[in-house]
Amino acid sequence: MTQQSDTTADSVGEVYDQFADAGASTAMGGNIHVGYWDDDDPEVPIAEATDRLTDLVAERLALRPDRQLLDVGCGIGVPALRIAGAHDVRVTGITVSQQQVTEAAARAVESDAGGRVSFRLADAMDLPFEDVSFDGAFAIESLLHLPDQTPALKEIHRVVRPGGRLVIADLCQRQPFTGADKEVLDGMLLMYEIAGINTPEEHHARLAEAGWELLELTDIGEQVRASYGHAAAAFRGLAGALDAGAAQQMNAAADLMEAFGGHPYAGYVLITAQRS
Repeated sequence: MTQQSDTTADSVGEVYDQFADAGASTAMGGNIHVGYWDDDDPEVPIAEATDRLTDLVAERLALRPDRQLLDVGCGIGVPALRIAGAHDVRVTGITVSQQQVTEAAARAVESDAGGRVSFRLADAMDLPFEDVSFDGAFAIESLLHLPDQTPALKEIHRVVRPGGRLVIADLCQRQPFTGADKEVLDGMLLMYEIAGINTPEEHHARLAEAGWELLELTDIGEQVRASYGHAAAAFRGLAGALDAGAAQQMNAAADLMEAFGGHPYAGYVLITAQRS
């Protein structure tokens, strides 16, 4: 796993606050994660595609009404609200960005599912919950910000009841980036405050270290690849409304997103694990 060792909860929170200030989540249709496209529907809008990714996560949680779920890295609350509304479950979302907590709470007020969700500022490395507080958990593109994922996976394991599931949707390196390609990866890590991107084998190993039983690990990289082009276009569109320095950073972020997304080693995994 190539690692950006100086990534911290504060630095991750700051980068998400910056993208929120620029309107990145709005430009992406509300979600700040990749979308999913089937081979026969490449023209589906990005907002619908990102909801599809959320639905794939929900399907793997084996949900029943009134289950209590933890959303690790909840962003602005769109996935939590969608899952709570569609499955009649309760979701507690955590994030290290106060701005995201505020926006997620505001979205909850406007949502029919708002009474079934809550959002709070918290770090996955030190969860403020009692043991076995939740029936399951999910983490969509959040664990990659942690310099050491194993302690966080142990914390999630601690707060999920025996038999409960953890579903992870995250980037992966199909093979390690080397040579000139590594500059693209290192640029992504620095720009987006990513601590590291696992290979599939590293994902598996970290789950095992934390006590999780792996049920499924599927690479859906080709079905999400269009997301990077959509994100790059959205960022470039936002750059026109920013001052020169911020516009330059937004365009650089777009260039890195596009270069990484087009690389054949850039994969994306859906993982289902269970606490024994």
